[in-house]
Amino acid sequence: MQRVAYAQDKCVDSSLLVASLISLFEYRQLDINQLLSGSGIFEQDLTKLNHKISPIQLSQLIDNALAIWPGDDLAFLLGQQWLPSQSGSLTNGLLCSGNLRQMQNFWQRFYWLTQPWLQGSHWHTDKQQHLIFQLDIGLFRQRQFYIELALSSLVSSYKRLANTPWQGAFYLPFAEPKHIDQYQKYLGKHLSFNQPLCVLSYDQALNDVPFTIADQHGFALAQRQAEQLQQQAQYTIGLPALIRNMLTQESKQQYTLPDIADLLSLSPATLKRRLKPFNISFQQLQDQANLHNAIYLLAVTGETNLQVAQQLKFADSNNFRRSFKRWTGLLPSQFRCWLS
Repeated sequence: MQRVAYAQDKCVDSSLLVASLISLFEYRQLDINQLLSGSGIFEQDLTKLNHKISPIQLSQLIDNALAIWPGDDLAFLLGQQWLPSQSGSLTNGLLCSGNLRQMQNFWQRFYWLTQPWLQGSHWHTDKQQHLIFQLDIGLFRQRQFYIELALSSLVSSYKRLANTPWQGAFYLPFAEPKHIDQYQKYLGKHLSFNQPLCVLSYDQALNDVPFTIADQHGFALAQRQAEQLQQQAQYTIGLPALIRNMLTQESKQQYTLPDIADLLSLSPATLKRRLKPFNISFQQLQDQANLHNAIYLLAVTGETNLQVAQQLKFADSNNFRRSFKRWTGLLPSQFRCWLS
């Protein structure tokens, strides 16, 4: 059973991203008090065993960090440091992975142990693998920071484990930033902005390239340890991600807000209040789930507009086309070969 974290719940391990941020700011001789201002986090907290902070505290910390940091590379630098600076079973599992397929499956299963701000899923065609990233406990206004952090850490980890440059394309759900040079430096030149979803795409063959320090026994041990930690964890998913999962996986059911509230043993009004601190509404999550399912059906399985409309319970294909245009600014036909 998934254990749901709300915005005020202490669910984020402060010995990971928070500690890395402070170390980086100390190295650059930047004001730590200013970094922590208003967050309710204190330096002495980081010495406490299993100290946790809430998504609201994390959000204030990230806002402070982005305001103070003298440049546009903060998330990328943190991503480069992520694998070597973390500890525990999740890092051990990644380091011992035999190949990219095993690494990304392991991360996707246990991401909440160290990177709970983004949720991952995957699609595949005959030749291409696609990793999709959406917010979990991260706030929408900080989406770009979390995406930069996650993609930088993934590419950096792959380069270290495979001992070869990354080969893949990035579809990013925001306008091309002024600091495009940072994207090219840390992610490469296969970049496409203003896309409806955050997607990392690469050839299926890349999945099976052997990693240089693979350790089958070490991976099995790390997996058992991660499973045990996840079973003991107080929280295993954030409220926005849980709702999006329910709406995505049960697209034929077409859950309403009262339906979801009832499943979570909440009133509709309470559910709305629980979502508000995440800066997201139920309607936005429903649109995200419908868009996710629509693009999968159009670009991966090759369904027609009428088939997609029927599966997603739209009144007709015209109604679906109008909704798709509202979500993306484009017509469904322009996505039919998007990820092929």
